[in-house]
Amino acid sequence: MKKSTKIVIAVIIAILVIGGGFYYYASHAAASHVPGHVYEYTSVSGNQKAYMTFSQAGDEVIVTPNKEKALQASDSPSDFEKIYKEQAKEGKWNYKADGSKLTISKIQNNQVSLWQYNNVLVLGKKMHSSSFTYQIINAGQGIDKKTTNFEQIK
Repeated sequence: MKKSTKIVIAVIIAILVIGGGFYYYASHAAASHVPGHVYEYTSVSGNQKAYMTFSQAGDEVIVTPNKEKALQASDSPSDFEKIYKEQAKEGKWNYKADGSKLTISKIQNNQVSLWQYNNVLVLGKKMHSSSFTYQIINAGQGIDKKTTNFEQIK
């Protein structure tokens, strides 16, 4: 085998190893990126936005259409707790980031609704999910294979 062929093969292998490492990191980074941050979620149809403030410590999340309230909740742990308790009257929101999945749940009247975002990739301040499964109280369950995007705004 010629020296130039060996160099080309080595470069290709290096690119594959680096690319694979980056993909593995990006697909398992949600657990370390969401705590303490505020994300803007754009609906699959693109016409609605929601804001999610993730607890700095714990599994609680505030989900609201009010951007100012979401940003205020991230100012301090006491602000987060105050707003979380205010919204708990309408249901308690929790999350779990595990591997390449981000699951958000709402407990209301002892019933649980779940949204599980699959194949989550973290790229800078953006998270992308290739699909999500859902199980919503009184609305059914299913899989949506459309891309979902979250953008960190704080």
